[in-house]
Amino acid sequence: MSTEVASNGEELSESQIQAIKEAEKVLLAKQVKNLALLAKEKVASFLAGSRQSKFRGDGTDFIDLREYIPGDDLRRIDWNVTAKYQNKLIVKEFELERNTNVVLLLDASASMLIGQKEPRIKSAVEAIASLTHATIMNKDFIGFGAYSDEISIFIPPKGGKSHEYFIFHKLLRLTPSGQTNLGEALKEVASLLKRQSLILVISDLHDKLDETFRGFRIAKAMNHEVQLLQVTDYGEFVLPKNMGKVKFTHPETKQPITIDLSDPLARGLYDYAIFKRVKEIEEFKRRLRGLKIRVVETHTQDMTQKVLLAYYSTKSKQYW
Repeated sequence: MSTEVASNGEELSESQIQAIKEAEKVLLAKQVKNLALLAKEKVASFLAGSRQSKFRGDGTDFIDLREYIPGDDLRRIDWNVTAKYQNKLIVKEFELERNTNVVLLLDASASMLIGQKEPRIKSAVEAIASLTHATIMNKDFIGFGAYSDEISIFIPPKGGKSHEYFIFHKLLRLTPSGQTNLGEALKEVASLLKRQSLILVISDLHDKLDETFRGFRIAKAMNHEVQLLQVTDYGEFVLPKNMGKVKFTHPETKQPITIDLSDPLARGLYDYAIFKRVKEIEEFKRRLRGLKIRVVETHTQDMTQKVLLAYYSTKSKQYW
């Protein structure tokens, strides 16, 4: 029979263990309820904004006019408006009428625990909860995956309120750890999906970028709509001034590091390393855009808005 030990070293009885488990269940239920309320408020606030008002509707509403794109349904050409333009066909754009398959893939490596004002993982949880509520509200299907060295969670896309709360439970139990391996996670998730999906990836890109690029390329080749939301903090790649010796533990490798930033040579080498990494990330994003993959830069403060905008703006495109 397994036993548990309290913080003071005393062995807990079965009744005490059961009481602790019941208390944890009550606490988790309360946290889920609070997260659900927060998600509902954030989605309502997003939709109330003047820029996002066109996203309201039950899935078949007219939302805009735009220029004809090869492949558009000719029945949606607005001939009255087209007559006002010379050499341009204008079509009506509607909300996507079929259910959209949405998958949110979250970087759950140790680096997501850092952040200027609050941990990145906290903002990510709020953003994913809001997206989950929005998709369920629109009768779409939402899936969720969390990865670090390997995929730790994968919930296939599904609809319904119970599914929404199931994702909330998983979000609240997330504990970031390990290193990032986005490329493998993308390849595995893309191959598991049985229909064309919108895959939204949240990551700070502290990863092996060549392998990550291959994962994006494979997911795109499988005809998924893939978008990257890169999480950064203001000043993340700027070395603070007037600092001496700095001791810290690398968030992913867990190795202790000491840097004397008062030493011009050490500071110069560290500045160069930062500059080189920034250039690598920028080149990586340029290559993604070459694959027609949308890349969005987001800070923790506006992550929810960027995630919701990525979903609603993609959903409104008839030609996807």
